[in-house]
Amino acid sequence: MPPAYGLPVSRIPHEPTLGDLRELLVETRLVTLTGPAGVGKSHLAARVAEAVTDLPVHRADLSDCADAALVPQTVAAALHAGTAPGSGTDPMEAVLRLLAGRRGLLVLDTCEHVRPGCAYLVGRLHDACPGLQILVTSRTPIGVPDEQRIPLRPLSREQTVDLLREKAAVQGVDLPVFWTRLLAERLDGDPLSVLLAARTLGRSATPQQLYGSLCEPGARFGVLIHGPKQPARHSTLLRAIAWSHDLCGRAERLLWARLSAFTGNFTAEQVRTVFAGDSELSALVDSSVVLPEEDGTFRLPLAHREYGQLLLEGLGRP
Repeated sequence: MPPAYGLPVSRIPHEPTLGDLRELLVETRLVTLTGPAGVGKSHLAARVAEAVTDLPVHRADLSDCADAALVPQTVAAALHAGTAPGSGTDPMEAVLRLLAGRRGLLVLDTCEHVRPGCAYLVGRLHDACPGLQILVTSRTPIGVPDEQRIPLRPLSREQTVDLLREKAAVQGVDLPVFWTRLLAERLDGDPLSVLLAARTLGRSATPQQLYGSLCEPGARFGVLIHGPKQPARHSTLLRAIAWSHDLCGRAERLLWARLSAFTGNFTAEQVRTVFAGDSELSALVDSSVVLPEEDGTFRLPLAHREYGQLLLEGLGRP
């Protein structure tokens, strides 16, 4: 039987609006925003939360949760304004007591590294709190019944151009249209890379210098480094991609490196023929490292491909 590449995806439009997501949350009560590093999952979840005016909104950031077993405690502390439940109190029961019997929206942000704990928490809440809507951000679906996965896609070329000019202007840089389009082509629709590129332009690099770095394989990781302090994984592009790599198993990491040899899109049959990596390909699609295209092919985003090429060099492969 061929592998199932990812969970069934909701019937939501290709580019979900706030209204789309609000309607889906009302209908299904459990939505997970997935997508590659820096695509804007947390940003979109925050916008959804801001747009909710008819329900209480609760938010728990799991970025710094180091152990899946600590997810209930982390969420309980967030719901109690940063104060952990008292000694002897079951964190899961504390969360249930606060949310059971009430209507509201719970946003669980950055769950990919603690998926088992999130799955346990969300499963309990979904069953025990019928008035609760849950919005999750994770590079990988958390894997619970009734979960509706909404994969966020990279920006289109025109969207990348517009965002780059906007972010460059914030940095005091009036970026010419010619260089904006050239740079946008090399940024591959990645919002985090766009932000980092604009900050690089605002600090030291000329458009020509930045474009040269983006055209040299792997060099983008040395110049896209001026990210926000929080979340720490977005402080540089390298850290953002390495976060995804660290969450992959050994076989998936090896296939990631091997797939970087493809210069364009590839098919599942090509992967099976060359690398015999069916289950690993499925896992990389689920974790938003490999992106499925509408024509049935797959691709590595450019930054992921260049990271994979660095891995190949480290493995001593051509």
